[in-house]
Amino acid sequence: MNVRLPSPLFTRTELRYHVLMIPVLFPAGNYFFLHERYFKDPVVFLWGTLLVALLYGLSLILLTVVVKIIIRQFPDVQQVRQRNGVALLAVATLTVGLAVFDVWVYSLFPIFERPFSWGTVRAIIILGVVFDFLLCFVLGIQYTYSRWQENQVETEQLKWAALQYDFDTLKQQIDPHFLFNSLTSLSALIGQNQQQASLFVDHLAKVYRYRLSTSTQSLTTLSAEISFINSYIYLLKTRYQSGILVHIDVDPARGSAILPLLSLQLLLDYAIRHNVVSMQKPLVVHITTREQDLRVAYNRQPRPLRLLTGPDELVALLAKYATLPIPAVEVSDNGIEFSIRLPLLAEVISVTA
Repeated sequence: MNVRLPSPLFTRTELRYHVLMIPVLFPAGNYFFLHERYFKDPVVFLWGTLLVALLYGLSLILLTVVVKIIIRQFPDVQQVRQRNGVALLAVATLTVGLAVFDVWVYSLFPIFERPFSWGTVRAIIILGVVFDFLLCFVLGIQYTYSRWQENQVETEQLKWAALQYDFDTLKQQIDPHFLFNSLTSLSALIGQNQQQASLFVDHLAKVYRYRLSTSTQSLTTLSAEISFINSYIYLLKTRYQSGILVHIDVDPARGSAILPLLSLQLLLDYAIRHNVVSMQKPLVVHITTREQDLRVAYNRQPRPLRLLTGPDELVALLAKYATLPIPAVEVSDNGIEFSIRLPLLAEVISVTA
């Protein structure tokens, strides 16, 4: 498995920690190896410091890489015990190998007069285990804190997006642009077909009655949403004629399931805003229930020049779902068909949540 480590390898906090550890570890490590000669002989002191710096750098890189790989295997903030336990076990094992290697390297230099000794290895292992514990502790604390900060930022972003969704929903309750288009369509119908004009007025009244009666809600039932969207589709078909076709196949048994208010209208508006809608190239929308989801799909025929003014309906809807205790929304776009699966909430959730 390929594991990509973050860049740079050491953060500023880690570098400060290692700089603070150098005055402690360098003398302590060389004292284990060279005893009083390290402090009394300037040549031994110079070469010993240089060698311990090289070995320390090598050990530091290996241990840090191992710990950060383990962190990536247990990334969740709740996995503290697993992450720390595996990290301590891995670095302790690695420390044994590094201790043997360090003692062997020191034995290669006659100036140190330090032959290979298992007693020295044991001493270095003890020192290394203390260092490992501190390293794991520092990296673990830093990682947990950084994830906490990320979660706080993400939570605030989701809250803002959800508030934006509620605000957009409130604006849609009056939506002067939609009302103007509806009245324009009604004006044309009055002179052509008074019966159809009367039906148009009935559906327009249902649309606004639904919007105003749910002004204090953020969730609604699937049956109420379907009833509303049927009236909304009638208004759209009056405007676009055969340029838009909407097929609804919803299981009546799921009527009491819950979803965010005006979800279907947002998706229809999103489809119309981003696609060509004409009698020559009709936009065909399918709304169906599948297991625990509501699926909305339509044929992709992007506008040559998209109108991107106003908030993005899909982003607002996804943000609203992200705040709910349900599986994530699934969006699929293969260039031919765009589809989105909206998880339906359990019926026990309050509609006024």
